[in-house]
Amino acid sequence: MPAQIPPEAQSIGRARGRLSASSLTTFLRCEKQWFLNYRIGLRGPLSPHQVMGIEVEDAFCSILMHRAPVVTSYEELQSWLFGLVEENARSAIDKGKSTFDDALWSDGNFDDYFDIELVSEMLRNGISLQLEEVKSCYEAGGGDFEFDIPAPCWDSPPHFTQPSKANSMVSWKDEIHQFSEEITWQDAWEIARPWVKDPRNPEPQRMYHPDRWAAGECDLVLRWDGRVRIIDIKMGDGGGKFAKSLDSQLNFYAWLWGETHDSSCDGIEGWYLTNGMRKVVDLAPLSTEDYRAVHDEMKAWDTDNSLPIENPCDGKAGGCHWCSLAEIPYEAPEITLPCEPLSSIPSRVNVKGKLQGSWGPLPNHYGEPVLGAMIQAGEKMVTIEESQPGSYPEMHNSPQDYVYITGALPGVWRRQPRLYLDGNSSILEKSEAELTRMGMLRTKANVEGVVLCCSKRDGKRADGRPWSMMSYHLWDGERVAEVVAFGSAINGTMLSIRPGMIVKLTSAELGWREGLVQLRIDSRNTRMQIKSKP
Repeated sequence: MPAQIPPEAQSIGRARGRLSASSLTTFLRCEKQWFLNYRIGLRGPLSPHQVMGIEVEDAFCSILMHRAPVVTSYEELQSWLFGLVEENARSAIDKGKSTFDDALWSDGNFDDYFDIELVSEMLRNGISLQLEEVKSCYEAGGGDFEFDIPAPCWDSPPHFTQPSKANSMVSWKDEIHQFSEEITWQDAWEIARPWVKDPRNPEPQRMYHPDRWAAGECDLVLRWDGRVRIIDIKMGDGGGKFAKSLDSQLNFYAWLWGETHDSSCDGIEGWYLTNGMRKVVDLAPLSTEDYRAVHDEMKAWDTDNSLPIENPCDGKAGGCHWCSLAEIPYEAPEITLPCEPLSSIPSRVNVKGKLQGSWGPLPNHYGEPVLGAMIQAGEKMVTIEESQPGSYPEMHNSPQDYVYITGALPGVWRRQPRLYLDGNSSILEKSEAELTRMGMLRTKANVEGVVLCCSKRDGKRADGRPWSMMSYHLWDGERVAEVVAFGSAINGTMLSIRPGMIVKLTSAELGWREGLVQLRIDSRNTRMQIKSKP
């Protein structure tokens, strides 16, 4: 995929504050759904369709990465490709079922929705759409095929945006396709093969806006005919409430391509695998100013974590759940000592000290590049850091002297106090604000609540090393907060948590995401108790 170097050094997650195609289409569909999904982080149970949407697309792209054998006709090429279908369909079903069965929270019976024949038919429909491109290429006598980043192929090494971080111990097959003097069907297949996400590459394969406030990942990019066409793969048939989002999604990709490449996008299409429909979408992306205005509107959204939200939506937009509820379907828990309501956690503090030791941008614990510095009051020294990339870019413009920091978010990382700065923070030479002593910063919380949702994610960093992250959301009757654990902090008790359980946490570490409190599990100090089960 024609991707850029990711700003995340570890690729542990996608920054919530960045504009993406999915966040954009959700925001345009229902702003309240966007807030709860992308700011609060509330989601629903995993469905078979969510899992297989990914697996079927991956299986289709895996077929496209094959190089064709010697064939003498279109029919022979089609027969060879269809011969790859059953194996890839079975692999997709096996992986999807395993993912679904291993999910902490799921809904539905996987076997009721997917079988080998259904998935095989989807793959054949996708192949038929690509064969239309191959036939056009053959009839045109060929096309463009020499690119700095070629379409990924099982017979060639993957392309890494950060080669120094790739596992140097892995060797890759490297066989060059030999083109004939006159075009053959295997030549046409090789020329028309699109860019796809390479499964051998653990790096994020996305386009990143130069200013890092927007990112996106294309499914397919065709360019054999001298035009850049971005294709989005859909498992459905083009109907349903979400179908109208295709235009906004693809036009966002088209705009982002123009922002990140020397060329511009010439066409956008949706390929639907259930019925083999090709939908050509009008190319009409918004301007950079318009997309930036949407992003700014997202950033300015009120960070109130009350639930249910004030004035719920009507639930008709598609994908609405938590945003449409006037009542939460659980009884509010009785909060017992030493726990306190989530509303009691201090969200902003003001401190005074000597600013020094500026550094960055360097990766934070999410692998995102942020600016940092130190502030000292007496013998107490505390790290200050942007709460997320670009949230306080003027940090290093402040004088290296005694200053007031107002509106800082108090937290902790690796058992050391930390102050996070964002757009609501300031570094001032003078202030009349009420101060908190540096040695009295709040870094932990004791909370109790009902679990509303839970999920676990596993992946690989850019260097191939594995990572794991688990999260769940606690509701105390009035407000909701995300609880997260990384790596070894994910223990058996955490893995047994399900929605409806009442959980009590003591000594959870304070952190912040998008200006919202995030409680982190410390494997040594945080105690977790499941008080009741649904």
